Amino acid sequence: MSYYFKVAGETVWNPALRIAQWYLSFAERAGELVQRPTGLAPSNDDTCTIEVEVFQQFVEAMLECYASTRHPVQHGLMRGVLLASLVVLKRGGVALDPKSERAASLMGEVETFARAM
Repeated sequence: MSYYFKVAGETVWNPALRIAQWYLSFAERAGELVQRPTGLAPSNDDTCTIEVEVFQQFVEAMLECYASTRHPVQHGLMRGVLLASLVVLKRGGVALDPKSERAASLMGEVETFARAM
């Protein structure tokens, strides 16, 4: 069974249902931790509409948080949801410019990660 993430009616990601549930759960909690709404609006019909402007602010806040520390455990915990979010954001038409070397390093992995999505 699949789940559809959509930006302006266009599917930007179509993972298995269980993967979507993991992602949505992690993203929601990450939004609370960076004190930003996610812009993700899941519905009961196995779709999630993404308000791209709000989602962009959420992803930028996560990327800033990631880049603000050298703590390897924090990086490891944030990595999956942040990479998936960067891929979705890019597929939604928004490419971010890295503001630090740490952010640039992570963003250099987006294309490789995207191939698995």
